[in-house]
Amino acid sequence: MKSLQLTDLKKHETLPNSYQVSLAYKGRKVDLILDNYAYSLQQLLETANNLLVSLPDMDSKARRYLAQENIERFNTCREQQQEPTVSEEYLEHAMQLSAIQLFDESIDFYYHLNCDKDYQLIVEVDLLRGYKNPTFRQWFADAQVENKYLKKVTSFLKKVFKGK
Repeated sequence: MKSLQLTDLKKHETLPNSYQVSLAYKGRKVDLILDNYAYSLQQLLETANNLLVSLPDMDSKARRYLAQENIERFNTCREQQQEPTVSEEYLEHAMQLSAIQLFDESIDFYYHLNCDKDYQLIVEVDLLRGYKNPTFRQWFADAQVENKYLKKVTSFLKKVFKGK
């Protein structure tokens, strides 16, 4: 993937203080969203370029994490549809990265998954141990948590992914 420049970014239509660019990744469009609140746009762009170098490995690890966390929920949904249950490996390959959001000290991957209705799985990527050893934490858009970050995620999902 080529390095991104400031000129590649466009002001986000619905999120204040945010910029975006669409990238081709694995033959699909992935939106990269940079929210410059605590950090400058240049700092976020540098982080984004570093992230893009490691994206295939981080994407694979994030999908593996989400598959482990969500296999039971996914199979329950399939059973309700009278479909056979699937393995974690199947679920891991059924996820498609749809967006990456960088703001403050957070990097979030948004995955699309189809099961009865469209689902978005959100995982926060923690790079404290470096790009080769990320850790993950799943976020739920419908969680009732008094957390500025989670409210932003919920707002982001409602605005950006509604109707997709």
